[in-house]
Amino acid sequence: MTDPRSTPGRLWNRRAAIDGIRALLPMAPPVPAFGLVFGLLVTESEVVGRLAGLASGFLIFGGSSQLTAVLVLDEGGGALLAIVTVLVINARHVMYSAALQPRFRDTPRWFRIIGSHVLVDQTFAATEPRPDTDSLDYRVSHFLTAGAVWMVLWLGAIATGILIGNVIPASWSLDFAVPLLFLALLINAIRDRPGVAAAAVAGAVAV
Repeated sequence: MTDPRSTPGRLWNRRAAIDGIRALLPMAPPVPAFGLVFGLLVTESEVVGRLAGLASGFLIFGGSSQLTAVLVLDEGGGALLAIVTVLVINARHVMYSAALQPRFRDTPRWFRIIGSHVLVDQTFAATEPRPDTDSLDYRVSHFLTAGAVWMVLWLGAIATGILIGNVIPASWSLDFAVPLLFLALLINAIRDRPGVAAAAVAGAVAV
């Protein structure tokens, strides 16, 4: 349904921004622990410095690919191998882009450039359920707000992990945050019986 507060000629919609934040909230709880895991990995790395680790949160903006890139570099892999690894892991974002293309085909070029950078699992999960009939200002405001908020959360989590990650006891086993983050995406995506069946089959095959 098109937002009734839509204003022709404008690309900011306050209601859409609030809805974008609300859509992300169920996926946010595992982020601090995930950031601590990555921050600790960076502080223990002999190859990746703390500033580079923090910058990767903005430049790569993908937790699983960032973790893997640091591990590859620490194991002696070259920069080219790390880049290829990141590209392979993030290849799923191409499918996200294709799925959202009909929704954003009429948006300005600047939005498509910025939006492509913040298109990650969480922003896709927050955006995909929305109808294509939302007004242009609603679609733009909803997506960019979700992307900006998620980036701030992720960068804050990484910074915290880098600052205090080395004082976290190993007994806390924060590695659980990585699958938990994707489990939140799965739960958010299951909305009908076929979805439940697909998740069950995928889980059985994985086991």
